[in-house]
Formats: sequence, C-alpha cells, structure tokens
Amino acid sequence: MRRINLPLILDTLFSALCAFLLFFTAIRYYTKSAYIALAFAICACLLFGSLCFLYLSRKQNKSLLISRDEKQKKLLSLHLSLSSDEYLCDLFEKSLSTSDATAEIKGGKVYFKDGVYFFDFKMQPLNEDDVARIIKFKCDEKKIIYCCKASAEAAVLAENFLIEIKQIDDVYPILKERGLLPEKYVYEGAKKISVWKKIRARFSRRICAPLFWSGAALLALSYLTFFPVYYIVSGSIMLILSAVALVFN
Repeated sequence: MRRINLPLILDTLFSALCAFLLFFTAIRYYTKSAYIALAFAICACLLFGSLCFLYLSRKQNKSLLISRDEKQKKLLSLHLSLSSDEYLCDLFEKSLSTSDATAEIKGGKVYFKDGVYFFDFKMQPLNEDDVARIIKFKCDEKKIIYCCKASAEAAVLAENFLIEIKQIDDVYPILKERGLLPEKYVYEGAKKISVWKKIRARFSRRICAPLFWSGAALLALSYLTFFPVYYIVSGSIMLILSAVALVFN
C-alpha cells in the first residue's frame, strides 16, 4: 500500500491557496468585479498548484534517490569491512575483469593491467600507517587502494607516493554498474527503536533542572494572571516530569 505524501499535498495546497488569494484580491481591486477576479484566481490556483506539485515531487524524488544511495553506501561499507579477504578479492576481480583483460588474484591483492589493487575496508578511516604499509610493498605497477574512507593525512601521503585511493563513493557505483552489489548485506541496519524506549531516552537528568524551573515559574505566574488554570496545569505537569526524569532516569 502506497503511503500518502502528506507534506507534498499540504505544500501544494498552500501554494495554490496563496496564488488564489493574491490574484483574487489584486484583480478584484482593479476590476471591481468579483466574477472576473474569481475566474482568474481559480486559473492561477490550478496553474501555480500544478507547477508547485511538479517541482516539489521532482525535488523529493531526487532527494529520496540520494538518501537511498547514501544508505546503500553505509550498508556496503559495513558489509565490506566485515567480509573476508577472499571474498573481497573475488568480488573485485569480477568487477575489474573485462572481455579484453582478466584480473588476477595474488597474495590477497588483485592485479589488473598495469595496476595492483589493495583492499583496506574497515570501520575507521584509512590512516597514514595503512598507506605506509602499502608504500613498502615493492612492485612496478601503479598502486590503487580500495577503502571505505580515507583521512586527509592518508590522502596526502598516498598522493605524494603516486598511490590512488578509491573510497566508498567510488566503489559503490563500480559495483552497482557491474551488478555486483550484495543481494543480502551482512548487517541490514539497526532494529527499530520502540516509541517507549525513545520516550525513556528523553528523560535524562539534564532535563530535570530546566523542567523544574519552568514549572516553578509558571506556578509563580499563576498568582499574577486572571486565568491561572493554564499556568497551574502546565507548571504542575512540568514539575511532575522533572521528578520523573530525576527518579526514573
């Protein structure tokens, strides 16, 4: 079942309403005719509402695609970080091999044409020590490092020694284009947190003092206003929440 895109609908209606009111008011003021103003206002409402809908829906779809890709990149980074060396070599041997040339696995690295591909996927960014180990490896071919993310220092060091670094932003489209993205990731993501746990997480000791002083201030103001009920109820609720945050933290 497709979910209703409520923000898109409300934004479209709001834009259409603004156009209707603007055109109706302006044209009626100059023509003194409510019928002419109404006709133009309805046309403006439909036109600007449609344009707004098309623009916002296109913008939302683009943002949705970007967010999906970002989520896939995070899952892929974790997947590759938890994968074995054999799996990585087999995966990237397939991604590099073409009809003209075939990649070859040797000693945990992949050799392809004039380059040697190293794989250093891990949770932390690639650092200078990781690059230094690859610098020590003696070979005549160009060195390319595949990793999830590289620190600025590691990138500078690699550049000084003519080593190319390809991060997950480069790796993801390569695997996607060749149809080699994992069908099932090692870890699909965190489990959904229940509403009750989210509420409990909010009740930390940090909110105790602000709630207490806000509640006490509202109770004090109830003596100075002609409508004290609102202040008494709101202040009492804040004091109770303050106590709950302190006792059940």
